[in-house]
Amino acid sequence: MISIADAINRDITMSETIDENKPTSQMIRVPTPLISAVRELSRLHRQGHTYELLQGLDELILALDWNTRRNTTSQSLSTICERLDNLESQLLGDSSNTKSDNKRIADLEEKVESITPMITKFAEAIINIQNNLNSQPKRSNFYRNNPYQGQAVKLQPLTEDSLSSRLGVSVETIRKEKSNLPPPLFIAWSKRKDTSGIGWEFNQQTGLYHPVN
Repeated sequence: MISIADAINRDITMSETIDENKPTSQMIRVPTPLISAVRELSRLHRQGHTYELLQGLDELILALDWNTRRNTTSQSLSTICERLDNLESQLLGDSSNTKSDNKRIADLEEKVESITPMITKFAEAIINIQNNLNSQPKRSNFYRNNPYQGQAVKLQPLTEDSLSSRLGVSVETIRKEKSNLPPPLFIAWSKRKDTSGIGWEFNQQTGLYHPVN
């Protein structure tokens, strides 16, 4: 499977140097439309918001894998860059006043929540992109030499009780998250809880939770 990071490695190179007491950042290749966004993310990282950025980007990528048409991808990426520019400007503006760090983070979370509906609309196009990447052959020596290649066990749909046991949470927690989160974000949440990194999606017709690759 080719990750999105592997696909990104086909475009423009960018790098940044961090504290001299720490290892130098690795060189990465970034598509031209994403250069400004990466710069904004780097600025937020240097301001100490690394954990929030990583968690938010993880959920963003998974949510983008859900429900958007291909022909909106370019416009969607431009919109994300514009949103990041606005968030960066507002965050820098907040640093000049008397707000506490906790208040600024809360403001940022509210802004991120405001773009959640737009994120849900991106999913279909990104799913198509990722399917195209995944369809490209990439075999390791292990699979070439493995006589049981292609015999992986297929996960079966789970009941609510079985899923709660697998994720290590209560049934009430699963019901709450399914009710409060849109499907893409519920998949992202269950994937973080699953020890095998598998996301789960509720199917109204079967009444079961199905695995999502």
